[in-house]
Amino acid sequence: MPSVICRRDEDIRKQTEILGDAFDRIVLYQDACQRGRADGEVLALLRDGLKNARRTRKIEEIHGEFLAINTALDKLQPGDICLILIDPVDESLAHIAKRVAEQ
Repeated sequence: MPSVICRRDEDIRKQTEILGDAFDRIVLYQDACQRGRADGEVLALLRDGLKNARRTRKIEEIHGEFLAINTALDKLQPGDICLILIDPVDESLAHIAKRVAEQ
């Protein structure tokens, strides 16, 4: 059985600390790839990293990566920057490419 690679709690928190200082709106999502963590655990760590966000004013939580991608893309306005952190990469990139082609 392959071992589960798990990010450290402090790395997960730090990720959203950095993003909370750079983006006005953040969409957090939980997908099927929890890497051995309990349901909701990663979302809780991500929220914890945003508690002192200097810039972020709007936080949404969504279950499902493609739904989160769609939510973020649907809210984009001209001039916006959207950073999408994805896993699984190939499927997510195909989904994003399909959405862009539909525009």
